[in-house]
Amino acid sequence: MNQYTFNTIMPLIMPIAFFIFFFAILFYSNKQKAKVLGRLSAGLRGSVSRFSFIPTFKGEYQGLNFSIELLSGGKNSPPCLKICLAKNFLFRLTIYKESFLSNIGKKLGVIHEVKINDEMFDRDFLVFSNKPAQAASYLNNSSVKNAIRELFSSGFNALFIKEKQILIQKPNYNLEIDINPQNITQTLQRLFMLARGG
Repeated sequence: MNQYTFNTIMPLIMPIAFFIFFFAILFYSNKQKAKVLGRLSAGLRGSVSRFSFIPTFKGEYQGLNFSIELLSGGKNSPPCLKICLAKNFLFRLTIYKESFLSNIGKKLGVIHEVKINDEMFDRDFLVFSNKPAQAASYLNNSSVKNAIRELFSSGFNALFIKEKQILIQKPNYNLEIDINPQNITQTLQRLFMLARGG
């Protein structure tokens, strides 16, 4: 191979080699995650989805379908554990933990949240909804509030209720600690409490 041919081919080979290396690492990482997710079938009714780009465990809990996804991190986002429980709702709801920035936003009038007239809950959580009255009524259930507190105290940082599901997410999860039948069952029980409250 002469120098001219080498200089022509190398710019083409390098990107291909990089993508092969990248996907090999991703494949190995996803295989390990799928293996850990597979252990959940010992305590839960479900299985790991085959041929999924995102390692996912799907199953049924107390008659409701659920899914557990392990998302890889990106440049500006950490790895994330997402758990969804299927349930129909008549409103949308988003809950985050209050923070220094959210308090500033409220003082500046940029953030308009739903208040439920529970001083401690309103102080600790940032609540948004497309139907504030329904959301406030839902959140005035003490079992619902306790389940939300327990989810956030266990490391989840966001909760979303949509028309057909409840979704929670946990950044920087621990594969061995967070993904075990006991912890996942506890989390699903709390989500089921939220589903029953709705």
